[in-house]
Amino acid sequence: MLGGYMGKMLLVDLTDGTIKEEPLQEEVCRNFIGGPGLGVRILYERMKAGVAPLGAENWLGFVTGPLTGTSIPMSSRFTVVTKSPLTGTWAESNAGGYFGPELKSAGYDAIFISGVSSKPVYLLIHEGGGELKDAKHLWGKDTVETSDAIQHEMGDSKVRVACIGPAGEKLSLISSIVVDKWRIAGRMGVGAVMGSKRLKALAVRGTKKVPVANSASLASLRKDLLEALKASSFMQSMREFGTPTFLTGNVKSGTTPFRNWSLIGEEAMPSYSKLDSASVKKYRVKRHGCFGCPVGCGAIVSVNSGPYKVSEARNPEYESLASFGTLCLNDNVESVIKACDICNRYGMDAISAGSVIAFTMECFERGIIGKEELGVELTWGNHRAIVEMVEKMGRREGFGDVLADGVKKAAERIGHGAEEWAIHVHGQEPGMIDPRPMPGRGIGYVADPTPGRHTQGTSMTMLERGASPWPDVVFRTPKLALRGDFSAKGPLYALGASYHQLYGSSGMCLFAQFGGVAVPLVGFIAAVTGWDFSYSEGLTTGRRIYTARQAFNLREGLKPEEFRLPGRISQAAPMGPYAGEAVDFDTLRDSFFNALNWDLQSGKPYPKELVDLHLEHLIDDLWG
Repeated sequence: MLGGYMGKMLLVDLTDGTIKEEPLQEEVCRNFIGGPGLGVRILYERMKAGVAPLGAENWLGFVTGPLTGTSIPMSSRFTVVTKSPLTGTWAESNAGGYFGPELKSAGYDAIFISGVSSKPVYLLIHEGGGELKDAKHLWGKDTVETSDAIQHEMGDSKVRVACIGPAGEKLSLISSIVVDKWRIAGRMGVGAVMGSKRLKALAVRGTKKVPVANSASLASLRKDLLEALKASSFMQSMREFGTPTFLTGNVKSGTTPFRNWSLIGEEAMPSYSKLDSASVKKYRVKRHGCFGCPVGCGAIVSVNSGPYKVSEARNPEYESLASFGTLCLNDNVESVIKACDICNRYGMDAISAGSVIAFTMECFERGIIGKEELGVELTWGNHRAIVEMVEKMGRREGFGDVLADGVKKAAERIGHGAEEWAIHVHGQEPGMIDPRPMPGRGIGYVADPTPGRHTQGTSMTMLERGASPWPDVVFRTPKLALRGDFSAKGPLYALGASYHQLYGSSGMCLFAQFGGVAVPLVGFIAAVTGWDFSYSEGLTTGRRIYTARQAFNLREGLKPEEFRLPGRISQAAPMGPYAGEAVDFDTLRDSFFNALNWDLQSGKPYPKELVDLHLEHLIDDLWG
């Protein structure tokens, strides 16, 4: 028995309303695992190159991993995959909550959706298959209202809902998909793809259990991980504060950006402490966690009075504290909570939304735009103006319509040299981590097929700092100092990228490997599936997934030189702990490409590399 997989995909064509099941082959599972790996395998084969991201021929996938929904701690994750309307590249956006495990409980490892519905619909998935239901009464509702309405309609509070809000309906290129009200597949405009298909929501309910091949082995590994998580001081901090615990350390280390990426370090805004984890915790009303998570880093917060009064909103994450806080020189934590709540209810990416407001503040300061166009005095730190503008963006009202597609589009619309202050990588606003103190993050921004994604450089950075909790067998390259030889870092980054793809495709939460906790990933995969699975095979599989994602972009005609860090964050830092120090990101990327056996100019994997990864069928597509 193959464990970890339910063995079926659900294929939905919204144009003609057909829904069919398709078996999932074991060879495909073993070669691509799940999540982004399985997603890129299916989309590359079944989508033509050059499709319009908001057109009927673009596919949208919701893909779990073999560990999703098992008894393994922190195994709740699934990935939304598509072609991004924001960047025109391969897109993936990961989320937790209960939706992924529930999808497997309904008997499916993945759902792939194509076409465009003639009217608003939502997709109901159950153990017998799926059915399209009228969503006219849901169109225009926010994400919380939509989730509540579907659960009420089904008469079951355990129906799990992934939906879009008004931002996705209005095709905002920074719109997101909201899962279980509080978890977000936020990046790359995936909400706009869902909105373009007039698909308001997916709702799923099931009772099946994920099969496990070796339950005794899994139980032993699970026990060890639970003990490690319990003993980890980092996990204790995450349990108490959530990701806001990152803020103080990141500011001090120079990795948190201020004032539209122009400043870093504590001196940039000494009052940043008003946004720290203790400040946010004051508003907590209850803790909130994902399926099977002993940590529970999420929380529900309320602001009981004042202009930013909200009831039971999602706890701000580090990224949104930075995007609506430090990036805008705003130290009012209640306004950040409110701005985040607006984003979550409208279904809009908080990283991108805060970034475009910070960009607009700089344009206002420089006199390119004024109050007459904006309707507000968008000065640095003006928290009332920030909240008002986020609301306008969610509704696409007034100047909010100009900003609702991110900084690249906004700069093009504003003109007058605004492009100089639009901080993005190939259209996507980077995560709130300055890459100069963490070069591995910078390679994630510019060398990964999903540009601007801070999470893609996580494993590279962990290895670079010698802090990775992976088993010793993984370390096949020497550890290098943070400011080591830039031309020698490629093998380390290639190793990190390969492991990261395996990890993310399995269904595990990224935070599980933080804080010195050793996650027996390969052991988990072997115990759950029954495969004789080694670290060598796992790293090869991760490298195969990484390469296939690159092939998707190459088939779209994209080139490496199009993925560049803005000058403001590629030049030597002007202040902070690393003031005056520069990182040679071009050399880093060349070293990374060399280690992956990719051509430096075109980014194409060499034919031998494709053969070694059993991707030889891509040679003709990429090399002609």
